[in-house]
Amino acid sequence: MLTAADRELSRDMARFYDDPLGFVKYVFPWGRPGLLAKHTGPDSWQEEFLADLGAEIKARKFDGHTAVSPIRMAVASGHGIGKSTVSAWLAHWIMSTRPRAKGTMTANTAAQLQNKTWAQLQYWHKLSITRHWFEISTEKMWMRDQKEAWFVSAASHEEKNSEAFAGQHALDSTSFYIFDESSGISDKIFDVAEGCLTDGVPMMFLFGNPTQNSGKFYRVNFGSERNAWNHRSVDSRHSKFTNKALIEEWAARYGEDSDWFRFRVKGEAPTGGLFCVHPAGCG
Repeated sequence: MLTAADRELSRDMARFYDDPLGFVKYVFPWGRPGLLAKHTGPDSWQEEFLADLGAEIKARKFDGHTAVSPIRMAVASGHGIGKSTVSAWLAHWIMSTRPRAKGTMTANTAAQLQNKTWAQLQYWHKLSITRHWFEISTEKMWMRDQKEAWFVSAASHEEKNSEAFAGQHALDSTSFYIFDESSGISDKIFDVAEGCLTDGVPMMFLFGNPTQNSGKFYRVNFGSERNAWNHRSVDSRHSKFTNKALIEEWAARYGEDSDWFRFRVKGEAPTGGLFCVHPAGCG
């Protein structure tokens, strides 16, 4: 049975159904004593992204049962701007504002998924005002007493595990997928996930460094699928979180027009094919 405080909190969460930026500013203790004492809120690119997402939801006018067009958003960027943080915020916002939501999160490697992407979900869970509503483990976050009906799970990106992305539907809610470091994820995984964007208010989010000039992540940001996505490139030099002195050193060492600098800093795809990610080159 909900307490009076939880009923009030539920009403607050309902207000943020189409306002993810408002949610992020409300549920986390910005500027208060503790882990966020020196932080006042999201970076400017994060605010713009969340505001755009809110506009996408409002435009669809979901009535609770008639399926609407999927929300598809992608961010190509350099390093260190807070992409995994946004992934965590998105999962918490959807889970807190949409009863019976179902989600899957993945990344290009098992280490990235567990140590960065999922670790960020756990970190922000500890800070969220709705944390007592949910249980969280190393592989799943779920609403208490509704583990199979209202959840987000971590899943391996490997092609042999593609079935983990199938069959995820939420007729009166949101089925969502969050892909971190998307350049390294097979098209087959995306294809399977796309098949689950057929009901409710489905959402798919792609984040990463654009290390290739082919594949799904390239196409949605720079190629043939870009018109079907809300996409953006974020330059690391414009983020408040990045080390500007180090970036200047990279610019001097590799050149601002080098492929290395393009995808590591500018959030632009390399001019070659699959780019060698080792700064010293591959021979």
